[in-house]
Amino acid sequence: MTSTPTPPDIPQNVAPDGSTADTRLSPSRLRSLIIINFAASVAFTAMYSTQPVLPQIGAEFHVSPAEAGLTLSSVTFALALASLSAGRLADRFGSRRVMLICGSALAALSVIAPLTPTFASLVAVRAAQGLVAPGLTIAGLAFLHNELPAAWRGRVSGYYIGANTLGGLVGRLGVGLSVESIGWRGGLGLVAVWVILGMALLLFAAPMRPTRGAAPSQVAGSSPRLGAIARRLWWAPFIGGTVFFPFLTIFSFVTYRLENAPFGLSPTLASLIYLSYVVGAVAAAVAGNLSDRVGRRSTIQYALLVVGAGLALSLAQTLALAILGFTLICVGSLMAHAVANASVSQAANPLGAQARGTALSLYTLGFYIGGGLGSFVPGFALVSFGWPGVVALCAVGVLGAAICSLATPRRPERGAEPEPSAAVG
Repeated sequence: MTSTPTPPDIPQNVAPDGSTADTRLSPSRLRSLIIINFAASVAFTAMYSTQPVLPQIGAEFHVSPAEAGLTLSSVTFALALASLSAGRLADRFGSRRVMLICGSALAALSVIAPLTPTFASLVAVRAAQGLVAPGLTIAGLAFLHNELPAAWRGRVSGYYIGANTLGGLVGRLGVGLSVESIGWRGGLGLVAVWVILGMALLLFAAPMRPTRGAAPSQVAGSSPRLGAIARRLWWAPFIGGTVFFPFLTIFSFVTYRLENAPFGLSPTLASLIYLSYVVGAVAAAVAGNLSDRVGRRSTIQYALLVVGAGLALSLAQTLALAILGFTLICVGSLMAHAVANASVSQAANPLGAQARGTALSLYTLGFYIGGGLGSFVPGFALVSFGWPGVVALCAVGVLGAAICSLATPRRPERGAEPEPSAAVG
């Protein structure tokens, strides 16, 4: 007796009635999850690699803290500018293809960055890195959200944010710990090697099977217009920006706080604060799982309370309390980030899977505009008002995120819409 084959236009993890039939973590799914997470994480390694060495960059090129922060804000603003295009390209041509093209460009730019002779050229190369980074970050998350069951959306976002956080930690900690021995240029050279490794893994080990369901040409025709997606998800860029502003502000200027009075730490010791990202990565994964069970909105709001407590503790004149404060800021921010990502993806459900990349890119647009402002504007507050001025700006961001959270889905997904796999190119 022969079995009836599954129709080719029905995804293997979706029953004919549109319900999720298979939510097991099969070897192929696990492989996709690990490879895509690692490949996307190297983009964050490159993006934040100058963060722990802003004082050293400022000293070499004779620029102020706010100007040194341009090596971060140029990346984040460029990433915000390119995010919408990256989402549309991923929806149209396939996530893996977009990741490979943009990842190759990022690897080349990462090799060039430590060789730049002037501050202006360094900022320009960093901006170029920001333009290609969304081809890894947005396309990777869209791939996972479409490839894996909808009921996993919170945990997938949590794992993804956790992996990207660890990728950023590799850049921050690697460059920060090596700056006293090989200089900031040598540290950026190590980052380039890491990016090349990630792209090699994506090229040789990522899944190659064709898209189940619609072909890329069909996807392009069925993808909703940007205006329709933006009208439904108008709140996505606002919550993205307000969540990221306090996080990037604190960890862009934390070395100035720790290396100056009353703490007076060395650059190497100050860079160890980025180890808090390990705790944040775990917290992001936990928050994603929690939001799948108890709801998106409440999880985001509890996370923002953690950020607020951390901001207050960061004002302490005792090193241990200040470090606890920075850790809480990291934990709360990454928890809110992970769940906000899942909220945007869930809110895009009525528009279909082929709108997923664009929906996530709206969030990313606001996220990196907020980050760009956070790596630049608070530098002026630091000079004029000291650390309390930086904390006051961050508190405004947390309040804005709490207001925006009121628009997010209250409950997690209980059912599952049909989920055609992302095109893998």
